Amino acid sequence: MIKTEYGTFDGDKWESISQICFKQNFREEGYQEVKATPGDYGIEGFTRTGKIFQCYCPDESYSSAELYAKQRDKITKDLTKLKTFEKQLKGFLGDTKINKWYFVTPICGKNDIIAHCTSKRDEVKSWELSIIDNDNFEVIFEDISFLHPHLALALDATSQKVNLSPDKKITEVEKLKWKGQKINLVENAQRKHQLRFDENTPNIEQRVDKLTEKTIAYFMEGNILLRMWQNEYPTEYEKFLSIISLVENEVEEKCMFPAHDKNELYFSFKSLVEEKLNIAFPKLEQEMIMNLTNQVLADWILRCPINFE
Repeated sequence: MIKTEYGTFDGDKWESISQICFKQNFREEGYQEVKATPGDYGIEGFTRTGKIFQCYCPDESYSSAELYAKQRDKITKDLTKLKTFEKQLKGFLGDTKINKWYFVTPICGKNDIIAHCTSKRDEVKSWELSIIDNDNFEVIFEDISFLHPHLALALDATSQKVNLSPDKKITEVEKLKWKGQKINLVENAQRKHQLRFDENTPNIEQRVDKLTEKTIAYFMEGNILLRMWQNEYPTEYEKFLSIISLVENEVEEKCMFPAHDKNELYFSFKSLVEEKLNIAFPKLEQEMIMNLTNQVLADWILRCPINFE
């Protein structure tokens, strides 16, 4: 399976989602799906404007180099089918000539694949096939972003659980920028984390620093995740804000009363958020639920909804 910023896919799921997006995105161009049985002749579908589509997603995870080799070999194999099945494809296409051959896959193994596409384009043109528009023919590599703007619709229609995962991770340098600086939000986090420890706990200062570093990382990475969610699923995002606002009010009230064990209280808040999110968003993968929960708790620690008495 391949993990992307929009979730995890295997070959079957990828083809199902791609077909939904192709049908929506290229409806006005007369998109036609080509079923795999009894034979797809190396294409998943085509348009009456000359676009051909082929999907590919391996069922297991590979290194970048291995994935590149798999994608390269798949492109080579499927383009050869244009020559092998020229007559059969002519029956599908009629007078339409192919000017764009799209290879659509979740992620790119290596950028070298673009050069391979260029090389194969020239090779296909040299065959001078009756189904190819030689003056305009291109071999085009596309990743998951090609499926927009209907990707969210397709994920929902195929019951694929959502697991948004930002490509950009917070660096160690960014995580540690707060050290040695007087920042109110960071001071809030340090003070609150210290209250979670028994006064006899050894190395409290180092432990507090570590927890503060985690809090800042959860907050920054979580904000990137929230922006992605807002862009892709605005209705769900607004629902999230409403639910968290209600839970925050409850947390603030509980924090008004003395608590013997601050750490236990902290984890009770974490469990409460995770429970509410699981109930409200059953189509989110557990990994995304956990990342959202960490963002919410980090936000509450940095601000003052969590304010131990």
